[in-house]
Amino acid sequence: MNLREQLRTILPEILPRDPAEAIKGTELIRLVRLRLGDDYSDGTLRYHFSILSYDPTSPIAKVDQGQGYYLRLKRGQEVAQAPGLWAGRDDGLPEDAVAARMSRALAIYERLAAQRGLLAFCLNGAQGCALEPRGYWELPDLVVADVGWEASPEDPERSDRALLRLRRQLGVPECALGAVQLKLTLNLESATAEFFQALSATRWALSGELVVVEPLNDEALVEALRSLGHQFGIGVSVLGLPQEKMDELPAARELMAMGVEAFEKVQELMRPQRITVAAPRPRLDWPVLSALRKKHEAVEGMLQALALQVDSQLTRPILA
Repeated sequence: MNLREQLRTILPEILPRDPAEAIKGTELIRLVRLRLGDDYSDGTLRYHFSILSYDPTSPIAKVDQGQGYYLRLKRGQEVAQAPGLWAGRDDGLPEDAVAARMSRALAIYERLAAQRGLLAFCLNGAQGCALEPRGYWELPDLVVADVGWEASPEDPERSDRALLRLRRQLGVPECALGAVQLKLTLNLESATAEFFQALSATRWALSGELVVVEPLNDEALVEALRSLGHQFGIGVSVLGLPQEKMDELPAARELMAMGVEAFEKVQELMRPQRITVAAPRPRLDWPVLSALRKKHEAVEGMLQALALQVDSQLTRPILA
């Protein structure tokens, strides 16, 4: 049995499951030597730790933004060890429990978007579209619109609507539509498929974003998402909200109705992380958007609501 196969056998018995308790390389070498003896140098062992940590089938993962190694759980193990992690329809979780987590995640993202001055339209679970925790391949979970009319302190009634009219006259898009796909959790094994689902669902918008709710601790996973994000121009970010904290939160409706101070307490539970920034596309893919509008009531409702927002802002009289 070669060294790599030996490590695959013994590492699950040595590595901690919690990334917060990750073992540093020096300590891991010591523990491995207790099992394998002194036949291999420190450099050889470190090399194999590093190589295996980028193999999605291996039991070792390296923490991102830190030092140390921990046990990479497979999908079935994730459910057994940490109930609630999304691992497909056969994970043994009640469907309504997973849906509740997704509803909370959507509500949190809407609140965060509002803080940035963006209009957020939730499509997943809206207007005849069933809530699908795994997301759709042709429909984003949310659409965010930067309508460009946030009032300025110097002239709250005049400046932004005048700018909006000017943008229309110059043929500049009056609002930048970005599409967002949320994932409750990701692992290295599923990351590529989940990424391309997000790419597919957001391809018509001026920008696409993949947002992961739970923290990402696996360095190999973060690097894989960073590479895909840069290659395809998709923004990738992490809310950093652990699933056990998510389960303790109020229902989605209560999250939306929270006051500012109460919602700040929710934000204190998060550890946000930006992996890549979305590359803006030159224009909306109108044929795709038109097809989605005919097929999904949620898209039609979103476009009508957005049109009313823009028109009302343009037609309001400017104060002298």
